[in-house]
Amino acid sequence: MVSVQYPASGVRPLILFGGTFDPVHGAHVRAALAVSQVLGDAPVRLLPNAVPPHRPQPLANASQRLAMVRLACAGHPALQADDWELRQAGPSYTHLTLQHFRRLIGRRRPLVFMIGADSFASLHQWHGWRRFAALCHLAVVPRPGAPAPLPAVEKAFPRGQARLLQTLPAGRRLMLTHPHMDISATAIREALEHRGQCRALTSVVEAHIRRHGLYNVRTSAAPAAPGIIEPDTDAITNIDVTTNTDATTNTGANTMETTRPHEF
Repeated sequence: MVSVQYPASGVRPLILFGGTFDPVHGAHVRAALAVSQVLGDAPVRLLPNAVPPHRPQPLANASQRLAMVRLACAGHPALQADDWELRQAGPSYTHLTLQHFRRLIGRRRPLVFMIGADSFASLHQWHGWRRFAALCHLAVVPRPGAPAPLPAVEKAFPRGQARLLQTLPAGRRLMLTHPHMDISATAIREALEHRGQCRALTSVVEAHIRRHGLYNVRTSAAPAAPGIIEPDTDAITNIDVTTNTDATTNTGANTMETTRPHEF
């Protein structure tokens, strides 16, 4: 059982969890809840990434991915979908997202960025990664087979216990031992295309996918599992995700942030 530690100040960290969420699945939700719990039931913002120019586009568009994240968060008070990255122009550089939320919450409140162990191992390839430690902590979620990070990355984020991440505003690393992020979004999409269903998805997200015919699943208005009511997804999917053309981003080839290496 995870030990919940509440900060003495009463101010809980803000946790950010970014990803393509194409689609969002049960392991995402379990990981977000686990990090929230170990940090005193801290709030988690799930931020779908905008489409990066250096990888294949997500199969679901921005509005649909945001809708699925909102459905996955429903019923979990600590979790909230956030469309900030989708509203920015250009690629979703993590350091810009961290700078935005640091300005939003002030200098003293802890800011925590969730990351898979495989992404942590390649953090040295991310654009502006050396700025991260001044902006946030890291909460690293285990992933089977993830390689070890470079010593420079580990040095930039010294390992710390949950209490330290609740006290300091940034600069430490919490290594979770569970849950494992051992589900591939690619495998989920293949299962949906070939079998029309996937147990890794929450009932409401799978119902949404079937209703809207995403991932080559035959359109179906079938309801979610008994006892689960899907919210009005027509209202959710008609979301304005117009980019903020005032945002300044550098899309030069030498400044691209490396894609999180294993999409999940």
